[in-house]
Amino acid sequence: MGNGKSRAVHWKVLVLCVLSAFGNAACGALVSGVLGLSLYLDTVFTVAVTFSFGLLPGLLTGALLYPGYNILRNIILNTGADTFWAVNAFILCTVSEILLVSIFRSGIVPAPGRDTGGLPKRPRRFVPLGESFLFSFIGIAAQLMVLAALDCVVVSITGGLVDFVLHTLPASPGGTYPEDIFKLSLFRNNVPYLASAILSRIPINIVDRFIAVFAGYGISLLYRAWAAPRFPVIPGGR
Repeated sequence: MGNGKSRAVHWKVLVLCVLSAFGNAACGALVSGVLGLSLYLDTVFTVAVTFSFGLLPGLLTGALLYPGYNILRNIILNTGADTFWAVNAFILCTVSEILLVSIFRSGIVPAPGRDTGGLPKRPRRFVPLGESFLFSFIGIAAQLMVLAALDCVVVSITGGLVDFVLHTLPASPGGTYPEDIFKLSLFRNNVPYLASAILSRIPINIVDRFIAVFAGYGISLLYRAWAAPRFPVIPGGR
């Protein structure tokens, strides 16, 4: 009986991974293409999957399915090889973010249960409404703030290093990116390329990672509630 429940949960997790990859693409296209904002916001649903189900589903969503979607899109739209090559190189930023979120996950999300396919088990302690709930919410928000700050630094360094390596290659990929305006300003002040590639990403990632972490955590509550409805999700529960 338990194995049947576990298989059902695993199928739900797989469905959510696939939908989240398309959600990342849609969110990124909406923010940068339609709204014209200097943000990426293409890892919100990857963060949600990682918070909900752990490292491997997060890697499946962010490091495999999302690049696969971009390659397929480029083939269908015939947008050229340079674009998806660059996207695949910068997937290292997503991997570093997934690893960081998975580290913080153990302190924020309740421990997994045996019959829930790796989903958090029914919390051992329910947080009542009122003062205790407020303290629990503040505690989670504080951890998410720390995660967002570290995420900003880690993704900026990783992205800067990838940018630097691609820049040194003879056939480096072209394209415009949200951090270009900050990078140009640093170039004018004779800041070396590697430092410019890292520093120019920090203003973008301060906003981008804050939204990705907090929105991703909020979406993860819905993911866990749907994937294992018998096991209620209580923020901060233990």
